[in-house]
Amino acid sequence: MASAYITGLGVFLPNEPVNNEEMENVLGLINDKPSRCKNRILKNNGIKSRYYAIAPQTGKQTHTNAQLTAEAVRTLSKNSNFPLEEIECLVCGTSSPDQIVPNHALMVHGDIKCPPCEVVSTSGVCCSGMTAFKYGYMSVYSGLTKNAVTTGSELVSNQFRAKFFQPEIEAKIQDLEAKPIIAFEKDFLRWMLSDAAAAVLITDTPRQNGISLRVDWVDIVSFANELETCMYAGAVKRSDGSLQGLRDVENPDEVWKENYIVNSFTLEVFK
Repeated sequence: MASAYITGLGVFLPNEPVNNEEMENVLGLINDKPSRCKNRILKNNGIKSRYYAIAPQTGKQTHTNAQLTAEAVRTLSKNSNFPLEEIECLVCGTSSPDQIVPNHALMVHGDIKCPPCEVVSTSGVCCSGMTAFKYGYMSVYSGLTKNAVTTGSELVSNQFRAKFFQPEIEAKIQDLEAKPIIAFEKDFLRWMLSDAAAAVLITDTPRQNGISLRVDWVDIVSFANELETCMYAGAVKRSDGSLQGLRDVENPDEVWKENYIVNSFTLEVFK
């Protein structure tokens, strides 16, 4: 068995930081009204500023998820003096890929343009980056490769722009007035999530100069057999707790009226 060490890191944050007072100006007002829960959520999560892959002046997207990730890999390469040409295994985790196919890691590989290598993409909401890390760790630790670059990234600001909420608001205005919790579940993640990417270099030997962190184990355990789905995208939750995916709708207009695209959560996540 070989050993596995973290020997390099890289991070990429898009554009200039956006403070809490300016966040809604960048994402836009839903139904031309300020959020009723924004200040409470921001007070509780303690975050003072965010990074968005959005140009504040135009509201246009400035980076794709793949571009964010590729920049993090380039930063890692520079920080660690590790040539991109030497990557043997590239593993990229995300729950917000730019498209369904090709997978996210292939798009990153195409952007950084390193030579052919093993390329793997992982998903899983909050654990997507750690799943990528574990695959890279196992590849190096088993001796199959001498190194692996693993990444975690999310780009969610594009789907949290106000224009994606408007059709749902118009379709559900009476429900939202009668049950404000519906609006809270949709609005909550707007003030929790932002855009960024990070990359980790795992090698079978420690660095000659600088800090190396030996990885002894990584455990990932699912409780999907016990718990109801609480976070989802590309679907809506039925009354019985099951999910209906956007491919299962009979009328395409329903995708916009029910806002299948935007990440959602249900309050079970806090129980």
